[in-house]
Amino acid sequence: MIYARTAVLSLALTTALAAGQPVETRGAVEAVTVFRGQAMVTRLVPLASGAGGVREVVVTDLPERLIPGSLHAEGGGDIQVRSVRYRERPLSQDVREEVRKIDDRIGVIEREIAANTRKRELLNDSQAYVTSLQQFVAPTAQAELRSGVLDAEQLERLSAYILEQKTKAAQTDLDLANEALKLKGDIELARREKAKVTAGSSRTAREAVVFVSGVGGKDGQVRLRYLVDGASWTPSYNARARAGDTSNITLEYYASIQQMSGEDWGNVSMTLSTATPALAAAAPKLTAMGVSLAAPQQEAQQVALADYGEARKELFRRQREAEVLRVNVVQDRAMNDKSSTAQRGAVPSGGQIDVMLNERAAEVQLLDLLAPGKLTRDASRGLTQREEGVSVSYVIPGQTTLPSRNDRQLVQVASLSIPATFSKVALPVLTSAVYDEAACVNASELVLLEGPVTAYSNGAFVGGGDLPTVSAGQAFTLGFGADSSLKASRELLERTESIQGGNRVVDITYRLSIENYGATPASVQLLDRMPKTGDRQIKVTLVSSEEALSKDENYQRTGRKEGILRYDFTAPPRAIGASATTIDYTFRLEYDKQMTIVGMGQ
Repeated sequence: MIYARTAVLSLALTTALAAGQPVETRGAVEAVTVFRGQAMVTRLVPLASGAGGVREVVVTDLPERLIPGSLHAEGGGDIQVRSVRYRERPLSQDVREEVRKIDDRIGVIEREIAANTRKRELLNDSQAYVTSLQQFVAPTAQAELRSGVLDAEQLERLSAYILEQKTKAAQTDLDLANEALKLKGDIELARREKAKVTAGSSRTAREAVVFVSGVGGKDGQVRLRYLVDGASWTPSYNARARAGDTSNITLEYYASIQQMSGEDWGNVSMTLSTATPALAAAAPKLTAMGVSLAAPQQEAQQVALADYGEARKELFRRQREAEVLRVNVVQDRAMNDKSSTAQRGAVPSGGQIDVMLNERAAEVQLLDLLAPGKLTRDASRGLTQREEGVSVSYVIPGQTTLPSRNDRQLVQVASLSIPATFSKVALPVLTSAVYDEAACVNASELVLLEGPVTAYSNGAFVGGGDLPTVSAGQAFTLGFGADSSLKASRELLERTESIQGGNRVVDITYRLSIENYGATPASVQLLDRMPKTGDRQIKVTLVSSEEALSKDENYQRTGRKEGILRYDFTAPPRAIGASATTIDYTFRLEYDKQMTIVGMGQ
């Protein structure tokens, strides 16, 4: 499709180029890379070099949300690009096809309104004539009646004529009034549509003027690239489990794209990216950090360092702002290239931004130097992250069409068969519901970004959730809703307390139950928890348990150390009430009898 369009464009441009005339062409959008907040658009402009020499090509109809400083052109084949610049110029008439159609419709309605007005004027003239005729007939008939020469038949015909004309005039006047009312509504609607289409924009042509040369008489092309605002995307997923398949799920990966750049993307090669479209190519320069001694200002220092973690977060936030400024400084300066020297001076240089970055980094390092007491890795863990997350790109198979519009549009990135192990998870300390879960492994080469997931089981919607960022080969868990045939409960059976020496000893016994109302056995992971403490003065012990804890390696390595109890068993069918599956366990707390237990939160 793209090749057909470019061939037509090339033929249309050949004559003008050969004649050395400036050529206006829209080209064709060939490829788009959508970032988080912007998009990089590539337009392909095929050219015939003619007999060589230089030519000026004007690429028209650029979008309103284009970032001028990002405009770049490169030649291909026998075409070399000598320069490219962005320009805007006012138009006496909006050249966009959609606006032209609305203007044509408004013109038709205006002519109909004028015709309606003229008809009503003629009708008024006709009504005035009939009224004058009526005023003439009545006195004449009275005079003829007095003189005895009244022609009754003629008078009857005149009266019928006047009545008929008045009746027709009344109906015509009503029809014309209704028509006028409809035309008024039509033109107001058309004008509102035009206002909506042209909202935020004047009648302005946005163009790229590309100065090219052809050296060997062969055809070539120009690729014009530019960034646009008003484009972004977020991931979302559909997870599907099917009856009888207990080893796989289907994960459908979608991109929810917002495309309000002002231009339609038709049949383009599309890529989705989480990277930042940075226009700065060189790394910032690292400079030395100097320190010196000064008299301490204890009060101010205590206030500044009252919360080391919060202070560090704030400093990193300021450093990220400087990084973003550096990313944008190239395009900002490019946008001001044609401005005055004073205007260009308002945009900081790359060297100024590097100084700012070094200053922000020095503030973070100085905080580490001045922080009171001992610092550990836990105190600053995660605070050095720039929060950009993983940078990945996805190439959408085939061609994609994405018009510019306000609502978000879904495009499928991939449909993946994911290995999964299904289980039913019960957490009676939190809820009586028992949930279906799938322990999955991302066997694809794609990184699955964090996003909402909609779950379906056997074609039926069962609920929604969230998927964390999952790298290739990484394990993750998906929920597939509650199983209505299972119910979990937890009850306190016994609590005893005694004093042994200087310690208080508390034994607590709980009963965990699973009722299975279904006709088939159900494999269940039953989870509960004991108190967890980091205080050596409190001892927590699992005294007894009717069932052995799970031997799952991952559980033993993580959950068991956190005081989580996990039991893996099969609940028999129709096991409810007294026949429900139950597990009793007892744990013991030992602590100083003079002290009391308080919650530590999460």
